[in-house]
Parts: sequence; C-alpha cells; structure tokens
Amino acid sequence: MKQIFRFFVITFFVLFACSTEDKVNIVYLKGINPEVGDIPFMKLPFRIGLDDSVVVMLDLAADSCFYHVVSYPDFQPLYSLGRRGNGPDEILLPTPFQLRMGHLFLFDGNRGNLFNAGLTEKRNTGLEVHTHFDLNTCVDFICIDDTTLLLGDLSGKNRLLHATPREVRGIVELPDEQVKDDGANQGYIWRSYMDMNYELNKAVLATQFGEVLEIVDLNDYSVKRMIGKGGAPRSASRQLTGYFDVKWRGNDIYALYSDMSETEANRQLANNQRPPSGGNRIHVFDPNGVKTKIYHLDASISGFTIDERNNLLIGISSNSDCPVYLFNLD
Repeated sequence: MKQIFRFFVITFFVLFACSTEDKVNIVYLKGINPEVGDIPFMKLPFRIGLDDSVVVMLDLAADSCFYHVVSYPDFQPLYSLGRRGNGPDEILLPTPFQLRMGHLFLFDGNRGNLFNAGLTEKRNTGLEVHTHFDLNTCVDFICIDDTTLLLGDLSGKNRLLHATPREVRGIVELPDEQVKDDGANQGYIWRSYMDMNYELNKAVLATQFGEVLEIVDLNDYSVKRMIGKGGAPRSASRQLTGYFDVKWRGNDIYALYSDMSETEANRQLANNQRPPSGGNRIHVFDPNGVKTKIYHLDASISGFTIDERNNLLIGISSNSDCPVYLFNLD
C-alpha cells in the first residue's frame, strides 16, 4: 500500500465550489501521476479497469499486445496479452474489456470472438476463443454472463443488441425522430459507451457525440433518456462535445465528458497546440438519471475506473508521459 500512502501524503489542492450549472455541486480536483513501472510502450492509452489488486490497461493502437495487466496500487507490469493479428488467438479490433466474475473478458469486435482470460496467473500473449458470436462489427460490449452479451449496434437499426451464440436480436431501437434525421450514418452518430448495474439489471449508455445518457431496464427494455446541454447526436454539424467513458458503481453513474467546442479546438491548433484527447469532466448521476454532481479534473483523460475502497478515481490518458492519473474523490 506504499503507493496509496504516498498519494495521500503528497500535497495537492482539492478545491470545492458551487455553481448554478445544472443546479448541482461542482467539485474541482487536481490529479497526480503515480510512479508507474516500465509498461510496454503504449501509443493510445484508452481504457483502464480495476479488479482488487490488479489493473488492466487497453492501448487502442498497440503494435503488439493491446492489453496490459499491472499490479495495484504500485502499478508494476505483470504481463501483456491480446496480440494484434488475425490468428485464432489474436485480435483484429480491440474493444473495451470487461472485468466480471473474477475474469477478464476480451472481445474482438471484428470477428465476434469472446476470450475469457484469468487474472491470477502469469500468462503468455496467446488466448483461446471462449465463445463466438455471429454479428457485424461491434466496438463495445457488456457481459451478462460468459455466453451472453449486450452489444452496441453500428448498423443503425438498433441502439442495443442482446447476443448469444445462437441468436443476436435488437432490444433497444433508435429514437424515431433520429432515424428520420440521420439516415445511413445513424449507427455511427449514436455510437455509445456502456456499463451495467447487475443488481438492478439495468444498463447505461453514454453517447460519443452530443450529450445523451440512457438507462435501459433489462427487465422490460424500457428506456429513460436524458439529453443535456450538448443535445442529441446529429449529422447536420460536426460535434466535438460528447462522452468518453461511463461507469456504474453502486448508486452512482459516472460519465466522462468533454464540452470543448470546435472553436476552441481550432484556436489551439492555430497556436500550434494539440487539443487534449478525452474529457476533463465527470458527470455523476443517480440510478434514475438525475445529475447530482460534476467533477472538474485538471487533466483530460480518455477512460477511468473507481477504487471504491480508497475513494479514488483512476484515469488513463494519452496526453502525458505518464498514462495514469489519480484523483481523490473525498
């Protein structure tokens, strides 16, 4: 626990403020970069997940292995897995991983192969296909169990698919008005990140474009849709605002958001600055979709996880030499 102890004794400022924005409290957080072991070079750090004493990281543009497993809280590399390639034990299109039932689930979104990888033993980079699903390209998934998935649908026919090895069916449709407005690109425009509360049997979807959070009751497939100031995804104009990741932990839904405008991005480019990748706001909702808090981070991150025992937000970023940020939520 030396790394966690070091984190708490390092001096940093956590500023609290109230705002009328959305009539919720806004909390300003300053993160720190912990000492991280020599993880194989990552081109595009994208996702991070925590399972007790192990952290998993996804490099979306890796040359060799997409996924890296490191110890926690000292962030020392253990092994990498998920080789890039089209072999039977390799992955063509990496997707955000799932940590479920003490296992690490990886999914090849191009070929529909689900891999079940253990986290307790040192492994080589090879994998064995656990379950195959007959479907088109998919870029995100949720494990209901080891043979049943929820999938985002890029075809434009549905928002959400329920998939087993024997059947893939749509369970949540796009809003009728959106189908008419966006035509053939609607599946991409409504591309969303997702997570699940297993106790409530509900899923949450957060749109990559615009500002739409949807809570899906998997008992009857009813949908509660919350549209924020960024509006619904649309094809008429280019949108830079949107969600980058979403996590449902206990009674709280955490959604990583960026409200950077195209004007601001162009201003930074004109000044020879690269606009940061990811978002720097965490919108917090209750299980009914009511926004309760906004965390403003002092750094942009691409993905995050929550250490509930120590009340830490652990972010991953491609904007810094160190890919990991720690934010104290107390």
